[in-house]
Amino acid sequence: MSTPNFETLRIKSEHNFATVILTNPPVNALSKQLISDLNGVCDWIQRQENISVVVFNGEGKHFCAGADLKERISMSNNDVEKIVKYISDTFQKIFEISIPTLAAINGTCLGGGLELALACDFRIMADQGFIGFKETSLGIIPGGGGTQRLPRLIGVSLAKHWIYSAQSFTPEEALDDGVIDWLVDVGDLSITVNDICQLISSNSPLALKAVKRAINEGLDLPLKMGLAVEQEAYKTIINSEDRKKALQAFLKKRSPE
Repeated sequence: MSTPNFETLRIKSEHNFATVILTNPPVNALSKQLISDLNGVCDWIQRQENISVVVFNGEGKHFCAGADLKERISMSNNDVEKIVKYISDTFQKIFEISIPTLAAINGTCLGGGLELALACDFRIMADQGFIGFKETSLGIIPGGGGTQRLPRLIGVSLAKHWIYSAQSFTPEEALDDGVIDWLVDVGDLSITVNDICQLISSNSPLALKAVKRAINEGLDLPLKMGLAVEQEAYKTIINSEDRKKALQAFLKKRSPE
C-alpha cells in the first residue's frame, strides 16, 4: 500500500494495520502544520480498505507535549480561537475514524497530546514520562475535547481533579484512574502494541466497523434508541462476504480469513 508524505507525520504500514508517527521535534508539539497533517492522514485512513487498526505514536522521547506555545504566543486572539477550533475538529475526526484506533504513548503526554489520545479507542502507555492537563496553570482550559471526553471516560469527579489541579500524573496513576488501558515497560511497548493490533485485526474488518459505529453512536442515547442503532449496524453485515466466510469456517472448524 502506498503511503502519502507529510511534513510532520510518518506512516508505517505492516500486516493490516498502520502506525501514524508524530515527527515534530523536540516534543511533537501541536503546530498548525501538525494539525493539518493529522487532518490529511484521517482522510487517507478512511479511504483505505486493507487497514483494520490505526496506531498513533510519537517519535523520540515524547508522545506529544501539547500546543505549540511558541507558535501560539505570536497569534492574535482571533487566530487562537480559530486554531483551537481546528484542533478540536481534528480530534473529532480522529474519534470518527471508522476502524479501531490506539494511542501508543511513549513519554510525555500533556494537554493536546492527551486530548489526541482520548480521541482514540484505546490508550497504552510506557512506564516513563508524565500525563495530564496543564491548561489551568497557563490561564486556559483544555479546548480540544478534554473537558468532554475525560469525564465520559473516568467520571466527573476524577476528571475535574485531573483538569482543576493541572498536575502531571505518573503512568501508574493514569492506569489507576482509568485514563489509560494498559501500562507496560518501555521496552515492551512496541511488542504489546503489535500483539493488540494483531488480536483486533484478526477479526472481520466489516464487523469491527459496525461495532464501533454501534458503540459510538449509541453511547449517549437512551437505551431503546441505542438498541435501534445496534440493529441498524447489524443489518450492514448480514449479507457481507465476511459473515458468509466466517460461518463456513465455523462449520469446517477452522479460523476464518
